[in-house]
Amino acid sequence: MKRILFLIVVLTASFGFIQMINADALSIYEIQYTTDPNGASSYEGSVVDCNGGIVIHIKPGPPAKLTLYDPNYPDAWGGIMAKDPYSADVFTDVNVGDWVSLTNVKVEEVVGTTFLQYIEDNDPCYTVVSHNNPLPKPITVRVGQIKAPVEGTLEWVVEDHSAEKYEAMLLKVVDVNVDGQGYGKAEDNYILQSNRDPNSCWAADYMNEEVEEDDYHRFVDVGSRFCGVTGILEQYTGTKYSVHYDYYQLLTTNTEDFTITQAADCDGDCDVDLADFSVFASYWLQDGCVEPDWCGGADLTENGDVNTYDLEEFARNWLEGKL
Repeated sequence: MKRILFLIVVLTASFGFIQMINADALSIYEIQYTTDPNGASSYEGSVVDCNGGIVIHIKPGPPAKLTLYDPNYPDAWGGIMAKDPYSADVFTDVNVGDWVSLTNVKVEEVVGTTFLQYIEDNDPCYTVVSHNNPLPKPITVRVGQIKAPVEGTLEWVVEDHSAEKYEAMLLKVVDVNVDGQGYGKAEDNYILQSNRDPNSCWAADYMNEEVEEDDYHRFVDVGSRFCGVTGILEQYTGTKYSVHYDYYQLLTTNTEDFTITQAADCDGDCDVDLADFSVFASYWLQDGCVEPDWCGGADLTENGDVNTYDLEEFARNWLEGKL
């Protein structure tokens, strides 16, 4: 017999969403936060209720996956994945932007990633609490904060698990080059080398809805430069052919996750700051702007003039790419 859930409607004006809270349920933060050196949840193996969060990505199954984000914890420990290992259609009435809560789901560490397992034997249930919630802006992190594993004898292992706090959260790295392909357990990882420091991280496109047959998105090739790559962070641990793996990978989900050139970046360094504003100001009120230069990039609307419309666009991109 299912337990009776007492739900309280709470209006959180600062985020602009309505959240249904089960007073006995756990938050994503409570489930994800850990001091375990390997990153395992303290609730591993337990069947729990979770207040859930906003759906930021849906991967059809099987296994069907939801990536959930709790905006009450925007900086760390705020994301988690819910999964039905066997069904393709369990979450068919769920949409990106829905707030979803879950009951009777099992917390499991599956090859390193914390999942809320939607297993029939536990009599699980989910509730779509609200719709059209605002989606999070990715957290811009340094490449070294989700650092690539170090190659050893029959192993690719991260030096530490400091990236664990970002698991299942939406992240963005800036100003990177594709420095290699064919890494990891499935050989579908590629290296993103920072152009600002010696660090690199791994990314993969297997959850990218616009990749059908190839391992990589069509934009990804060795030598490709991106002003930004956005993705959901996932951990993978396991052994294949006697090689041990323990790494984090940034999973892209669509073409928009690749920023080839940063809008309003007038000086070409993949960020928008005072140096760019100086260039922009030097073209203020100039007309006759034409492609490909568009008045040094100051004509952001590409209508031939540098005016208040371009200033509004510049302001929208202010400090993008800055760390």
